[in-house]
Amino acid sequence: MYNFVPQSKRTQMITKFHNPNLKNQFSFDEWIQNHIPKWKYTPFWEEINSEYHSVVDDFEDLLKSKELITDKAGNTLTPADIYNLINEYKIRVEKLMLIYNIRLYKTLNENKRSGIKYIVMRAFWIDHMGKNVKWFSRNIGPENKVLVNDQIPVHALETIEEDILHLMWGQYQIEYLGAEETGVDYDGNTILVDY
Repeated sequence: MYNFVPQSKRTQMITKFHNPNLKNQFSFDEWIQNHIPKWKYTPFWEEINSEYHSVVDDFEDLLKSKELITDKAGNTLTPADIYNLINEYKIRVEKLMLIYNIRLYKTLNENKRSGIKYIVMRAFWIDHMGKNVKWFSRNIGPENKVLVNDQIPVHALETIEEDILHLMWGQYQIEYLGAEETGVDYDGNTILVDY
């Protein structure tokens, strides 16, 4: 299936498999159309907007490259490495999209000793395999003290959303931007101490 043709000191692999008529080919242009956020403009969002543009530009450059692709140490990437790198970029953009399109989920946790039900708001993250996982949580308080007319007050939801957004952005920075000063908050979330 493969022919190796010597070229100076390197070799080139030629495959006979390429079929331009395949229907399941990945198209960056089509994919990115489903991954364009609703832009937000505050100091908090400016940093995220900048990161989004940087990651998307790097991803597009990778996909359009006809150069030999290497890692930071100069080692040539294999096709499997490049495949994994493409998936990593997709996951990274998906994580940014989770931040832009935050969705909170309400759950009730019951204290077994007291029988009191506590309202906990949760948000998903994406693991290294690209799967959604419950990752962030914030305990609002006892159900009987939080609810007003059987609803969580809007101001409480806005506060929780802002807290979880900061947790998500902090997690992103830990995973991709080298943030290292971390701790754990009272709900068990990994947080940045000072970054």
